[in-house]
Amino acid sequence: MATTDTPLRSNLWKLYALSAIATFGFAMPIVIPFQQEHGLTLQQAFALQSIYSIVLVILEVPSGYIADRWGRRNTILLGSFTLFLGMLSYAVTGGFWGFVFAETLLAIGFSFHSGTTEALTYDTLDTLGEKKRYLKVNGLQGFFALGSKAVTSLLVGSLAAVSLRLPFWADVCLFGSATILSFTLVEPDRVVMKETQHLKAMGKIFLHALVHNKILQSTILLFTVVAAIDIQMFWLLQSYQLEIGLPMTFFGIANAAMCLLGALAYKESHRFAKRSERLGTLFAIAFVLIATSFALSAVSALWGLAFFVLEGMMFGLFDPIASNIINHQTTSDVRATVLSIRSFAARILFAALTPFLGYMADAYSLSVAFLLTGAVGITALAVTFMMIRRVRA
Repeated sequence: MATTDTPLRSNLWKLYALSAIATFGFAMPIVIPFQQEHGLTLQQAFALQSIYSIVLVILEVPSGYIADRWGRRNTILLGSFTLFLGMLSYAVTGGFWGFVFAETLLAIGFSFHSGTTEALTYDTLDTLGEKKRYLKVNGLQGFFALGSKAVTSLLVGSLAAVSLRLPFWADVCLFGSATILSFTLVEPDRVVMKETQHLKAMGKIFLHALVHNKILQSTILLFTVVAAIDIQMFWLLQSYQLEIGLPMTFFGIANAAMCLLGALAYKESHRFAKRSERLGTLFAIAFVLIATSFALSAVSALWGLAFFVLEGMMFGLFDPIASNIINHQTTSDVRATVLSIRSFAARILFAALTPFLGYMADAYSLSVAFLLTGAVGITALAVTFMMIRRVRA
């Protein structure tokens, strides 16, 4: 058993490594200033994220379905290579339409990673007879993802001081490494669906996840609200840092501190879940996360960054627990598709919100944008609560 396990078990450290390097490690902390340096307004910068999200929404579920039919390893490899091309495009282009092209490629790449890496992790552990370790392993993946961002954030100030374009070249190297590593992943044994009518098959999976299985339905709805607000808060962070007068050389340090604390929350999520892994717990975490946007609408000072830290830590607890519930409720033949449906719903909400909130930030103030973010979040959370109050995970 040990010899047959060895190649498959190597997926675990490779997926840790992919979690660490397949991110916007260097470029993300300065992407808004970079775009503004090339003549974009904040509204245009947010419009880019809306375009990115729309592409993700279009491809999110089909990419998960492809992973279920074509294989996890092949899908991750295709995604990594497309991410490499997208970041390369960012590094050599400029202006709104050049950035649209780069964001489109990045969205395609991330759509093929989204859900697939989690599905490969769970299926690998299931084949090894260790699926009870999923929450811990998934939490460690989040730890390495945010931990790598913390390290690269400490370096981004030095790179950006030379040129705001240099961090993008550093990420080109990261995504190139991710492509090579993805090629070495091992596909685990699993059930593959026999359905040949692909649209019909995807429709059945949608109905199962969003209608028939009430626990899946409730968890996905709750994740939709929380993930959309988390993404929105991330894209408001850099504008907040500029508003409070934080020198750009300290952007990376501040981002590193936030990532490190968020990474620790991911790492410890399995301990938290031992005490309680129910929808009620997820709802309480979601409430605290959304409340930080109300706090930020009233605070414009350096210490207000603590609310971003709190928000990131809450998502670090929320994400692995929600993923574990979804995986337990899903079979291997449709796992990547269901996980993609979860991300699909969150991206739809984010794509609908972000242009409006970007406009409100430009036309009125960042404080108004935070207030509206919180109002949308708490309203959506209340509606979700009414729908899940009878469900027990």
